[in-house]
Amino acid sequence: MKTNKRLLFFTTILALIAIGLFLGDSQSGNYASILLTIVLATFASIYLYSYKDKFRFNIIVWIMMIIVAFLTQFAFLNNLHITASTLFLFMIYILSRFLFAFLLTLTAAVFIKDLNDFNYNLVKPTKYTWLIILLVLGISLFYWVAFFPAAMTPDSLSQWRQAHTGEFDDGHPIIFTWLIMFLVKIWNSPGIIALFQILVVTSVYGYAFDFLLKRKVHPLFLGILTAIILVIPSFTIFSIIIWKDIIYSAFLLFFTVNLTKLHFSKGNWMKSRSGFLLLLLSAFGTAFFRHNGLPVFILTFVLLIILFRNKWKPLLSIFLIVFILERIIAGPVFHALNVKPSDPNEALSIPTQQIANIIVNDGDMTKEERAYFDKVFPIELWKEKYNPYNTNPIKFTWESYNREFIFKDTGLYFKNYISIVLKNPLLATEAFLKQSSLVWQVTTFKDGYTDTYVTNVYYGNDLGLKNEIISQKLTNTSNKYLAIFKQPVFLFLWKPAFYHCIILLSGLFLAIRKGKKSLVIIVPWLLNTLSILAGLPAQDFRYLLASVFISIFLIAVPFIKRDEEEHSL
Repeated sequence: MKTNKRLLFFTTILALIAIGLFLGDSQSGNYASILLTIVLATFASIYLYSYKDKFRFNIIVWIMMIIVAFLTQFAFLNNLHITASTLFLFMIYILSRFLFAFLLTLTAAVFIKDLNDFNYNLVKPTKYTWLIILLVLGISLFYWVAFFPAAMTPDSLSQWRQAHTGEFDDGHPIIFTWLIMFLVKIWNSPGIIALFQILVVTSVYGYAFDFLLKRKVHPLFLGILTAIILVIPSFTIFSIIIWKDIIYSAFLLFFTVNLTKLHFSKGNWMKSRSGFLLLLLSAFGTAFFRHNGLPVFILTFVLLIILFRNKWKPLLSIFLIVFILERIIAGPVFHALNVKPSDPNEALSIPTQQIANIIVNDGDMTKEERAYFDKVFPIELWKEKYNPYNTNPIKFTWESYNREFIFKDTGLYFKNYISIVLKNPLLATEAFLKQSSLVWQVTTFKDGYTDTYVTNVYYGNDLGLKNEIISQKLTNTSNKYLAIFKQPVFLFLWKPAFYHCIILLSGLFLAIRKGKKSLVIIVPWLLNTLSILAGLPAQDFRYLLASVFISIFLIAVPFIKRDEEEHSL
């Protein structure tokens, strides 16, 4: 009887998946992908039926499976265009996608639950660490020489100018500007900044792999991960671009590795002087190299102090050192150096886009609300300048966008904003989903885009900076290689949401194999991603580059050797 019920259950799921997908793809005619989906669902059902006794998971894991399945299917939902014309058919389509994703997620969870650790004890793991470092360094230097001395955008040029004039602006973290000032005293060329970034990123990769090797993750597995870093440009090409995001992303990976050491040693790792200093350094870099890093640092350390309350003293010491140092720099140091404050309007990206979409589509609002937003920005310009994926056309129309009017009475701004959002929830949701699509979407909207990397110094800059061709053949070869990964088949590699799906699955596997407390390891990534989601100004891959770096490490963490403390790692 139980067997018949299970078969009926799986048959019903397969039927719902098939029906829902045919409804969703009836116009696109992508029947091959539908057939593949049904085949995958069938094999998943057979596998789950064969291992039905392995379904014992705690409530946290079940909740995580539901979340992972929902977010993953949402990430791959094709343009959110639903061909079904009724709410009922729409719900069937969504349900079918979720069931398919949940079926695959559950299959992966069952498979991973009792998978052997396939640990391997290397005699000299440090030798392999250096091999990985040299390989990654070699590829990075290849790009550096090909696009010498570096790649620079207007943001890069702004910090370069500040570093040379001493006229500071907090629009970009001053720590990175100071770093540029120090490095150019050694060699006054963008090349030294790119070279420094390459060394930092490569060193952090080496640090992460050294931990995994000493924790006896199989070298073959790590060899595959190394090959991914070497082959896929998103792991190395950004190191030659002078952006604060590169150093910050490396430090967030550094911080994540240290949290992993902290967790698996039950806090004992930071008892050593080296452990304390490494955690302090990674916390400092996370807090200082990008503005959203400070809340990531603060919230993570509050959680760590709670979780490791029996070892709270060193954690509190690190927290206070970094926090007090940040207050000193942001206070008296900024005042002494006459640092211009950052534009507070940067925090209003999502509200700006929602207001614009409501105005563009003639949404419901009172005459008073319309008059208010007309004073913020003329109504005709809201309609003309609105880009669903980028706030820059609105906020950088300097002569018309009235920042002063907004911040003269921010309470009134949010009162009007909340009012029109409540009146136009669908338009507000549409604007939010499009503006934040970089975070959650792998399959882009038809009018969507993602800005990825650059390989040149911004043309027409007034600083006299330009690229130098060291070897035309090398530059041409690099361009041809990079062009391969811009082909449609590889576009998913330039979507941060793809790496988010990998991290979510890795988090699920961590919870299954190492316990729910191990989820503390993904907290910095989660906080960073949510902070970007809350204030994303444009579709720039670099904002979420940390997700790329962290994903390659977290894939391996569920397979580290069990029950081993690591005082020396």
